[in-house]
Amino acid sequence: MTTTQALLGCYTTDGAPGLRAVRVHATGVIEPLGALAMESPSCVVWHPTLPIAYATNETLSGGVTAVAVDVTGEMTVVGAASTGAAPCHAAVTRDGQWLLTADYLGATVTLVALEPEGRPSATVDTLTLHGTGPHPARQDAPHPHMIAADVAGEALVCVDLGTDRLTSLTISGDGRLQEKGSWRLPPGTGPRQVVTAPDGETALVVGELSATLLHVRLGASGDAVVLAEVPTTASSETTWPAQIAITADGGHALVSNRGPDTLAFFDLRSGTLDRVAEVPAGVRWPRHFTLAGAHLLVAGEQSDTIVSYELGGADLIGGFTSRFSTPAPTWVALGPS
Repeated sequence: MTTTQALLGCYTTDGAPGLRAVRVHATGVIEPLGALAMESPSCVVWHPTLPIAYATNETLSGGVTAVAVDVTGEMTVVGAASTGAAPCHAAVTRDGQWLLTADYLGATVTLVALEPEGRPSATVDTLTLHGTGPHPARQDAPHPHMIAADVAGEALVCVDLGTDRLTSLTISGDGRLQEKGSWRLPPGTGPRQVVTAPDGETALVVGELSATLLHVRLGASGDAVVLAEVPTTASSETTWPAQIAITADGGHALVSNRGPDTLAFFDLRSGTLDRVAEVPAGVRWPRHFTLAGAHLLVAGEQSDTIVSYELGGADLIGGFTSRFSTPAPTWVALGPS
């Protein structure tokens, strides 16, 4: 990596702009480029082939905003679409035809059609989820938290924190969103994110409410087969793990822990998810992070900072390289190099 553009999504407080464009240098230094006023763009995803990004506006009214980004970092709103309440995650299909949002307070998944030039054309369908879980405060209803693409052979998967389910989704040719099947996780898991394991056939799930990392197999619809389950932290402090990513070599999974504010590495080669390192995140409430070449960028929602670290070394995370201040950062979306 030489330099890469990135967009920072932030909760909007005290008149903050919301969306910021930056350049990430090969040294890990984050250079500000521009800012755009927008209400709580908590998740930002890029179009697969175009210099357009989509930000979920995590408000009760809900919505997604499309932004064109030029090489200087200047951002221009090119369209918007309505969603369910509090959309907290989005995904664009590989063909660039559709965008889906996970609507945390709407108990819905929203399907938005995209024009060939990347603009949202219309909200075309909504899938309403049903059910509850055993946690009295957090699982009173479905709470979709992620739309994941290409997970263990499934094209689209909705992660539902409220009902302890992973649901496979399909999109018909006429733009209808349908449920293909679903898998139950252990009660009270409160799944937040899922990624495909390095074997390509199984998946890794972060349980926000159970504070565990699960390795699961998704067979026929029903109960997911749990191959391994371990705590995400060695701390005794109440913990809400947030994000999972797999290192470029496929050897480790990295999980952020809010509460103790740590980053934990798990060995994926042993088959037992051994926690081989856990280090301070350097921020408060590490909600999101991204792997940027030889560096790791961590967004601290409650410390109003993004920090950069070198990757590698005996502790898997090397030295601190830079700090960037921005109010309530919730997402770091790397763009094209």
